[in-house]
Order: sequence, then structure tokens, then C-alpha cells
Amino acid sequence: MGRLSRQFVCVRIQSMNGINLELFQFEFDLTWMSFFMDAENRIYTRYGGRDDSSPESHLNRNSLLATMRSALALHKVQDVLKSRLEPTGRTVRTPEQIPTMRAMLAKRKNKCIHCHDVKVASLRHLRNQDKLQRHMVFTYPTAANLGITVSPDRQSVIRTVKPGTPAARAGVRRGDTILRAEDHRVLTLGDLSHVLEKTADPGRLSLELKRNGRAIPVRLDLSTGWRKSTDPSWRESLHVVGPNCGLWGRRLNANERRRLKLAPGKLALKVTFIWGPHTRKAGIRVGDIIVRLDGQAQDMTIKQLNAHPMLNKAWGDTIPIVLRRKGRELTVRMTFPRRPAD
Repeated sequence: MGRLSRQFVCVRIQSMNGINLELFQFEFDLTWMSFFMDAENRIYTRYGGRDDSSPESHLNRNSLLATMRSALALHKVQDVLKSRLEPTGRTVRTPEQIPTMRAMLAKRKNKCIHCHDVKVASLRHLRNQDKLQRHMVFTYPTAANLGITVSPDRQSVIRTVKPGTPAARAGVRRGDTILRAEDHRVLTLGDLSHVLEKTADPGRLSLELKRNGRAIPVRLDLSTGWRKSTDPSWRESLHVVGPNCGLWGRRLNANERRRLKLAPGKLALKVTFIWGPHTRKAGIRVGDIIVRLDGQAQDMTIKQLNAHPMLNKAWGDTIPIVLRRKGRELTVRMTFPRRPAD
């Protein structure tokens, strides 16, 4: 990789302070993203992105090396992305211009703007204008939203197609290679997500596939809500759209479950930390085991538990929570704050 990387001018951006958001468009909930560009700020390809399972689901050495080689080949012939979906970079908009960012930075000594801060500030600004809707947290959809998975190593190659999904109905097959989405070249998951971010809900998506050496056009019909994913609990920006439980915890392991006679596959989260006044007011204590939340008893991570009210409850709502404490089961009622405390 060292020899290959020496053919690039590598720039590492560690904060978003002063960055042009019109040029660098990506999923701000991610932990890492890269752009391959020429000296005129024109983009060859993007590398980065994830599915709901892991922040590194599509980050690996093989795919990065392949993307670097592709970018070099494109650079030799100056084949930059020219689709209507590409930013020109001629206008400048920085994170500091988001109205709610100033209040966020006032609380920080180093004034560093993280990637997720950009999205959080943008959503808070919409909330202050009474324009925020929960679905707005589902930015930069991935291949999974179409009903397909792509190979982590060869990210334009379709690994699976889920029956009954838009991709399946359009005739997409396992092993197909995505050449273009709309008029946009696709080499990586990052390229595809960039196109999907610009696609309407509901909407239509045109793909050009390669199958057995032939180019095949298909069109996907995307119904209302197609941008939502099954487990968005990893998104840092999620806390802006709804209330949380005000606590942290861990899942019980198999031995702990057996000792307490709690079934596998069912909710069993031990409270390890409480930060919410509404949590203490509900009577929840460190050491309690949550076995049911708002009627939900399926196994969850702590992030999934906090995400449930964020996605399904309003500020001021009250939910029942069933706890196991010292061998006894008891039900408490948690009332969320009437308004967010930023």
C-alpha cells in the first residue's frame, strides 16, 4: 500500500471546521469517509460507508486498494464524475454557518467540529423551525435499502438479492455488477449511497448492470419509506429526533440469564449508568435489569433500547418499563422530558 499511496497527495481532515459542505457531501454519522479528487476539486470516486451491522462492514484493505487503483486509472485519462448529482464546489457553505452550531461550540474548549456535529446541528435547526421529521435522520441509504447486499471487497458486485424487494421486482440478480446509478458511475458503496441520497422518497432509480458481459438497464420503483433502515441505533444524530431512556447498560451473558431464569433471545439489559433526571424520577436504579420496554421484549443492545423511544415516542410521552430487581419483577413508568435539553 505504501508504494501505491505515494502516487497520491494524501490529506487527512480531522475536524470539520471550515470545510466546504457543498463540496464534501457524505453521511455525517459515519466514523470515516474518503474522496478521490483531482487538483480542481473534481471527484473520481468516494470510498466509505457502512450497513447497520458494523462501522467497518465495507472498509477493508482489499477494497481500498482496488479503489485507489481505479482512481489512478481514471486520473490518467481525467475521467472525473460529470453527472448532474456531482457538487461543483463553486459555492461555499461551512458548518459554522449552521445557526445552531454556535451554541454547540460555545460549550467546548477546543471548538472542534466532529462529522456528526454537522448533521446534529442541521437537524436541530430544522427542529427550531418546526420542520423536523423523524425520517430525516435516514440520510445516505445503502444497497440494503434496495434489497441487495454488495461485496465488501468488490463493492459494485451484487452478493445477494432479497425476495420481494425493489431490486428483486426489477429483475436484479446475484452476481450482477452495478455500472451506473442514474447517470452516475458506481465503483463503491460510497458512490451508490451518494446517488441514493439524491433519490426521492417515494421515487424511481435507474441502474445499468453488467451481466454475462452485457449491459442491462433496470428501473427500481421505491415506495414511501424506502430510505428507512432496520437498525439505525448506531446513528449519533438519532437523539435529535426523539427522547431517550437516559441510561446506559449492558446485555446479560448466557450464564447470567440462566441464573436469573431469563430466556435467551429476550430483553435482559443491566443498568450500569443513569444520566437522565426522568430516569431517576421513574425509580430506575443502577443494577436493575430491564426485561420489557414499552411492550417490547425482544433482545436488544443498549443503543437499540435508547433508539426505540427516539424513533417511536414524542417528548412528554410516558412508557411502561418492566424491571427485575433482587429477584422480583416490578413495573415503573417513565415520562420523557417535555422538550429536548440541548
